Amino acid sequence: MLTFHKTVRQRIGNVIVQYRLLNINEPVVITFPPGSDGLTEQEAREGTAPWSYNFFTKQHKNIISFTHIGKDEYYRSIELQNFVKYLGSNLTDFSERIGYGVSRGGFAVALHANTLKLDRALLMMPLSSYSAKVAPWDPKVLKAEKATQYCGYNNDGAECKTPLTIIYDPLFKADRLHMQRFRCEVHKLKISGVGHRIARTLRDLGLLKKIVLDFVDNKLDTENFPRLVKGRRELDFYHKTLCTNPTGKLTLKRKKVIYYHKVLWKLKHIEEEPRKIAKRLQESIQKRISAPQKLMLSSKNFIPAKMFVASNFFVFC
Repeated sequence: MLTFHKTVRQRIGNVIVQYRLLNINEPVVITFPPGSDGLTEQEAREGTAPWSYNFFTKQHKNIISFTHIGKDEYYRSIELQNFVKYLGSNLTDFSERIGYGVSRGGFAVALHANTLKLDRALLMMPLSSYSAKVAPWDPKVLKAEKATQYCGYNNDGAECKTPLTIIYDPLFKADRLHMQRFRCEVHKLKISGVGHRIARTLRDLGLLKKIVLDFVDNKLDTENFPRLVKGRRELDFYHKTLCTNPTGKLTLKRKKVIYYHKVLWKLKHIEEEPRKIAKRLQESIQKRISAPQKLMLSSKNFIPAKMFVASNFFVFC
């Protein structure tokens, strides 16, 4: 039996599940995170909340959050499958069961959607499978298979029968091909030119909270979505992504247009761009040095990085 009006936390193998249920007459949201938002063993011991849990509890929503511990958990274990089966049988009385996942989390939502009896789900740039035989065109899949050497049968989210709303970049080959594998009802929302950064794009545009909550409340305006995301052209990684020629079809004329607009963007943000690059450089260095050195380099007067950025600022692509 599920417990109401209380935070419940449980470990299933290398997965933490944490939930808080308030009202059985309201929808319950079930979430899985992207691969970069798992917990470390220390965070798991300390009780750090899973990805999205605090967000939905603040919105007074029924929430069940899953998250992996470490790097190589892909939500396919027999132990987790048995738990999901138990959970799904206890969610039938809620008014609606809604899934939400990003990247690896999108795969997990789709993978368990049938067992959880989800009514609908919001997926951002989801992977459909972690099988190299099924998706040999995705480097993330090849890396995962090499790391885990998984040979179980439970590895294809494309068998999901739940209606899905998928937000993705149609110019990004891997995500486009994953999206095309789903055979259930799919509502496609496109954000071109941002690559595998859909959640980051919506966050930087100030839209992530609105999109997620509108979907949960069944108020998402899909017709107005293209207008809402036009602002992506002001994001620092938009022109950079286009410069990589993601489709492999850019003509010389198109490349000139992209470079031209990228230079304009750089000039428009010339004061803030060096600071951002300096910050990224400093963070990169801090990952590779000792604690005493980190303290010394955390000073605001990080002159070497600023000088380096200034000398390399006009290397546009």
